[in-house]
Amino acid sequence: METTATTAMTLVAAVDNDTMALLALQGILPQLLPGARWLWGVGSASEAVDRALDPETRPRLLLVDMSLDDGTGIGVVRRIRERTDRVAMLAVTAFDVSTYAARAAQAGAQGIVSKANMSSLATALRTVATGGTYCPQELGAPEDSRDETVDPVMFIDAASARLRLLRARGERIENGMKAGSPMRRSRLSPKESETMRLLSRGLSYEQIAARGNVSTATVRTYAHRSVTKLGASSLAHAIALYLEG
Repeated sequence: METTATTAMTLVAAVDNDTMALLALQGILPQLLPGARWLWGVGSASEAVDRALDPETRPRLLLVDMSLDDGTGIGVVRRIRERTDRVAMLAVTAFDVSTYAARAAQAGAQGIVSKANMSSLATALRTVATGGTYCPQELGAPEDSRDETVDPVMFIDAASARLRLLRARGERIENGMKAGSPMRRSRLSPKESETMRLLSRGLSYEQIAARGNVSTATVRTYAHRSVTKLGASSLAHAIALYLEG
């Protein structure tokens, strides 16, 4: 019942250079996300950014096509996320989701889904609209996975994603949180804390291992220990808690 109440207030917008795709999405939205209201649909990356940042035209949920004529969907997500965390963003693509998933997550999206899979699109819309994150099943991996060649894509909430982007740029955070806050981070060892810091900046296990001259398995161990020590439900949740301090 809480989901229905939240969904009823969701203003949805989309950017896609395919006019027919926008019309189709607008028409099917009531079935995909019951109670949601279509706000606007545009084909221009720059117009989408302007509208998303304007309080008068800002949607609660923005669908971003990854392939645009005048810019990239990744660029749209990043430009919006660096300015606000009040817009949840769901990346959509006609290509294999693995093509854009990692970059969409790093840019600040809350999920990615294929345009062709209506069932998954409905699930993704409902999940992201109610404050969650969505990762297609084929991209996820159990946290105890021993396959060191594949890193799971991790989407995090809008506020944590914006904080990660700003910190990566070295900007000061003006929301009262201190970068060096010891409350949660004091539970982590120096190596665990460094692992979480690098993961929050979008580095993969392999990249972190190369930096520290350790094995990927060791990095995974630090990450999994951090999840436990921070009392998180997942690695993505642990990263969000770490960013909060």
